[in-house]
Amino acid sequence: MVKGIYLCSLEERVGKTLLSIGIIKKLQNEGKKVGYYKPIGTPKAPFSNKADPDVGFLQSCVEIAEIPYDILSPVSIPDCYYVDLITADKKEIFRKNIKKAYQKVSQEYDYIIIEGSQSIKKYIRVGVDDVSIAQVLGINELVYIETESSDKCIDNIFFTKKYFDYRNINIKGIIFNKIDFDYFPRINELKEQHIIRYNIPIIGIIEKTLELLSPRVAEIKEVIGGNLLNEATSDALSNLVETYLIGAMGPQAALKYLRQVKNAAFITGGDRTDLAMAALNENVSVLILTGFIRPDTSVITKANQKNIPILLSPSDTYTTLMNMEKVKPGIQEEEISLVLKLVEENLDWDVLLK
Repeated sequence: MVKGIYLCSLEERVGKTLLSIGIIKKLQNEGKKVGYYKPIGTPKAPFSNKADPDVGFLQSCVEIAEIPYDILSPVSIPDCYYVDLITADKKEIFRKNIKKAYQKVSQEYDYIIIEGSQSIKKYIRVGVDDVSIAQVLGINELVYIETESSDKCIDNIFFTKKYFDYRNINIKGIIFNKIDFDYFPRINELKEQHIIRYNIPIIGIIEKTLELLSPRVAEIKEVIGGNLLNEATSDALSNLVETYLIGAMGPQAALKYLRQVKNAAFITGGDRTDLAMAALNENVSVLILTGFIRPDTSVITKANQKNIPILLSPSDTYTTLMNMEKVKPGIQEEEISLVLKLVEENLDWDVLLK
């Protein structure tokens, strides 16, 4: 009989897809037959292809059986206006399709990793939230993922537990993911008095890893709709970007911040030659010039010498930054082994698979 492992979270962007990849790879390496299922996908935009980018991303990272997309992810709901669009009749159709697809996808597997919605709160008004879907699938416990590196994590956990108790469903265990290393001792302090004593197992604690969380320059270029000004640096589009800095001050003040970070994306106006030159002398991965203003020739020359891409953004600084916040870093082939290593070493597999 197939075992469904349902991943859920209170907050968005907690790493459910990456955890799914690691768990699938681990079990496949042990000779298990493992499937993947995402009951409700979210298309990239309301009028785009209905496919959820996360599903295609996972398929590109792990080998899973050739199953039609409408079976892997049978329902597609855009972010906007779904409360108005999903009637009581539509809800029942969605639930029926989700259950039918799960039964099909589960026939050949030992385990199925089920990736929940962005949040357990999502779709609750229209009756296709994670708890409702789990109950439709006959799953009575969910794996909860927490990413807060502060004592707020305890409030999140107990809010979820009380809500799950009300809905007659259990927390199988907690995976603390993307946690700051210096918060690890605090989790261990909280564990006995505030987590385990309430019969909530800790499945694992995974440290925040910059290689997996940091986007590449190419991904930022795409999300902001930018143009690469200096083609000679195209090979550097693979550079990782660990932080963002906005240049809206004098060069000396900017240097104070530039010298405290590495692999930064420095964002400023194309007419700020002084700031651009100051940034190019420090450890930056990319120079982003807003307003589509071309810089002075000296800036391009310096950037070419240091192999630093210059992206021209068509938007103002605020809009450019907001668009950059939406980027979802991809994962390269060489990083899949890192994901596998993290889950292998940090998860309690006896608890996860029981």
